[in-house]
Amino acid sequence: MSLASAAQGLLDDTLNAYPQVTSLRHQRHRWTEPLRIAVAGRAGTGKSTLVNALVGDRVAPVAASGDCYTVWYQDGTSPRATAYPPDLDPYDLPLTITPDGPRTGQVDGDLVIHWPSRVLRQMTLLDTPSDGATLDDADAVLHLTPAARPADLTPLRDLQSSAVARATPVATVLVLSRADEINGGRTDAFVTARQIARRHGRDPAVRDLCLRVHPLGGLAAATARTLTDAEFETIAHLAALPRTDTDGALLSTDRYLAAGLPADLLHRLGLPGIRLAAVLARTGHDTRLTLAGELARRSGLTDLRDTIAHSLVARTEALKARATLLAIESALDGQWTPKTDALRVRLGRILAEATEFREMRLVAALPELPVRFPAELEAEAHRLAGGDGTDIPARLGLDEPTDAPGMRRHCDEALLRWQVLAEGGVADRQQRRAATIVVESCASILDRLGV
Repeated sequence: MSLASAAQGLLDDTLNAYPQVTSLRHQRHRWTEPLRIAVAGRAGTGKSTLVNALVGDRVAPVAASGDCYTVWYQDGTSPRATAYPPDLDPYDLPLTITPDGPRTGQVDGDLVIHWPSRVLRQMTLLDTPSDGATLDDADAVLHLTPAARPADLTPLRDLQSSAVARATPVATVLVLSRADEINGGRTDAFVTARQIARRHGRDPAVRDLCLRVHPLGGLAAATARTLTDAEFETIAHLAALPRTDTDGALLSTDRYLAAGLPADLLHRLGLPGIRLAAVLARTGHDTRLTLAGELARRSGLTDLRDTIAHSLVARTEALKARATLLAIESALDGQWTPKTDALRVRLGRILAEATEFREMRLVAALPELPVRFPAELEAEAHRLAGGDGTDIPARLGLDEPTDAPGMRRHCDEALLRWQVLAEGGVADRQQRRAATIVVESCASILDRLGV
């Protein structure tokens, strides 16, 4: 039985035992929706900026007066805003589209922004408040913080307050959101930020709290996705000026403005982003598309979007199963019934048998293993564990249509290879553990093929 089927079956039986728990009923509806990804962090960490970068449009409201709790971004046929006040019926808000983004009227409660977007067809984004609000409505979390000091990791520890959450730290991606400010905002800031993120990703204290660590220069990322022709021309003009005319002006915001350089570009890119964009324009990125693409890559946005696509969206069923198991665990902890103990045993069995969660951890950890597999084996482990897609042909690396016996032959060969590694073919303990998970993946493939 698949993880999704097992979780849904347990949900139905738990609802029969706990019909009064509304959060369980909500879980049923969530299975039919796109993946919900919360963008969380303290005020000023760049949550709305990241939303704009991911959507590729200036979609985050410029201002929404009132007591706004969470802003939801969903796909829609046209831009529209709806308020969901506590204990009252929802109502539509006036929405004015400005060059800086949409403006709404007063909001008392959650705000839903409906926006036509290919990205939002695959995921719903939740821009959460910074007051430590619950993230129960989310299937996955992008947690933004300027650094990864112990105090900055407290919210991630809070997300692991239950046994299910501690056993499945696969739904959170830690985003170091001030990557452009490292090294005083020099053009090598992003290189240093990647090194810092890699070091944190290898730290067990961090790795046990999240799936991956990504650096991000938020302003450069958002502007890369929405760079206009006029902004490109301004950057190209700056790049064409003699370095003696621009280097001094780019040392500080005050000098930049005193030199009469465009303030709107400073607002959009920040001084570190302008420095980087000017260097890129001087070194061959001489069209808007090539400059925007390289800005997105240097800012960390390209890697972050890849992780969201391959490690979160591609694992929607597994993450929705996890959210369901969390809701079930909460119900079981809240009140005992004659069926509670049996339901708890089933919950534990599902967690123990859920290869999907171990695969997600493996795909994230492979590049960070202290002792790496040879490149060919590492690529095969990544593929068999679902890193290139969770369907059987993608796992087996089959580009051409292949019948079930052919797929079984491919999988049998891989299974034997990884069994040897798991049973002592490699000396490193973490490599053997990784090989064991790949063996589980191969066994799961054979099970799906009816073997």
